[in-house]
Amino acid sequence: MRENYKPFTAVSCQTTLVNKTGTWRTQRPVYQERISPCRFACPARNDIPEWLALVEKGELQKAWELIVETNPLPFVCGSVCPHPCEAHCNRRQFDQALSIRDLERYLGEEALRNHWRPPKAAGLKEAKIAIIGSGPAGLTCGYDLVKLGYAVTIFEALPVAGGMLAVGIPNYRLPKEMLKIEIEAIQKLGVEIKLNTPIGKELTFDALWAQGYKAIFIAVGAHKSRKLDIPGEDSEGVVHGTDFLRELDLGKEVKVKEKVATVGGGNVAIDAARSAIRLGAKEVFILYRRSREEMPALDEEIEAAQEEGVKLQYLVAPVEILSQNGKVTGIKCIRIELGEPDETGRRRPMPIEGSEFTIDAEMVIPAIGQAPDLSFVSDGKFRIGRGDTFEVDPISLETNVPGVFAGGDAVIGPATVIEAIAAGRRAAWSIDRYLRGESLTLEEEADRIVEFQELNLDYFEHQARQARIFDHSSAVEEARRCFSCGYCNLCGNCYIFCPDVAVRREEDHYQINYDYCKGCGICAQECPTRSIVLVKE
Repeated sequence: MRENYKPFTAVSCQTTLVNKTGTWRTQRPVYQERISPCRFACPARNDIPEWLALVEKGELQKAWELIVETNPLPFVCGSVCPHPCEAHCNRRQFDQALSIRDLERYLGEEALRNHWRPPKAAGLKEAKIAIIGSGPAGLTCGYDLVKLGYAVTIFEALPVAGGMLAVGIPNYRLPKEMLKIEIEAIQKLGVEIKLNTPIGKELTFDALWAQGYKAIFIAVGAHKSRKLDIPGEDSEGVVHGTDFLRELDLGKEVKVKEKVATVGGGNVAIDAARSAIRLGAKEVFILYRRSREEMPALDEEIEAAQEEGVKLQYLVAPVEILSQNGKVTGIKCIRIELGEPDETGRRRPMPIEGSEFTIDAEMVIPAIGQAPDLSFVSDGKFRIGRGDTFEVDPISLETNVPGVFAGGDAVIGPATVIEAIAAGRRAAWSIDRYLRGESLTLEEEADRIVEFQELNLDYFEHQARQARIFDHSSAVEEARRCFSCGYCNLCGNCYIFCPDVAVRREEDHYQINYDYCKGCGICAQECPTRSIVLVKE
């Protein structure tokens, strides 16, 4: 041992707080809430890590209340959303993504079971707003506006509220009684819904202005089926997918034949095929002109269809519907090969000459896409773009007609429920600013998304994803798997590892005393969720 070495003892050690050392810093740690990839992937920007943290604590009602700040239809989304949040979950690269959709559905069920309700607005403003269409975009816009105090009336052409949620999704995927209860909760907040009230000949836009409405939001969805445009399409036994599902959802008697061919690769095609099986069809085909990889339907829906006996034929396109005495007898098809990618990024289907063949069928259900029915605005006042959709300002969603906004499928074409909800939220924000005379431009902050490689994985253990969320215990267990990317989860690492005792614990957060912080960065390094960032002095 060297003679000048002095052992480290409690007597010779003085507390680090004797001298202020903050002037040594060249950088400082800052607690900064960042954007988790799941939240960024959600079109409605649902605050997923925050409500998952509440679920983990067992505070289910508070978690639901946080969800409905951005999404008034949690049960609906928990049932039919394609869950882009899960596809971008950082945990997916560690073991398996969180069951975010199943957790949302469970909270939606709990809310309906326990009659949870969002708080009502404090008071009403004088301005009245008209919404055309009671689908997810219209419902969300009305929900957000009534919370801001506006008087909202939704005009719906159908005899039921919900748009495609009510007449475009089979009951086995989205129970209509549950949908009805979520819509009734929106009505109880003050949103008025008038059914069997189409806009057009009798009730015009001019009539709405005359009745005192100060702004209008068009959210009519995309209910019109696209045609195959092939010979024989007018034969008896050809029923388009949206028409087929609408009749079924409205409780009308729908009969199917023994052999049914469905054309298309989206959810409508899958829903129609599975519904045909349930109605008694003996043999059901789905004909799709691309490969399985390009199929836009949800993977779980495709797998379920196959398990139920639906036969999928890929790289096949119909060229003629065969008939005898005006009734469908079969469908003539041609085989396809995939060429270079088209404008959608998918490989272009190219017919193989001489590869025609015939499939026996007594019923054909085309489901190759939908478009909005804009016959109610045929006066030429509105600018209409590709695919019979409204042209709108991409930020405000305002049309070329002042005070009239449009969103959802009526603008972007057939899309997802959560995209329609996001459009409804954006429209409500714009209408509020429009009526207050404020700018409709929006300055969005630069995205600060937490990437997987940033996380400190030393503090996480591998844990299998819950196969099914069915009770309080399984919900809490699954929520515990969340990495809380970008959110402080009060783990205490910054407090424990700070060599300068510069971190102090408050009631529900930590604070840094910069008089003593030397900017070493250990707290940021040991933060599992990367909610601490280092900023130059």
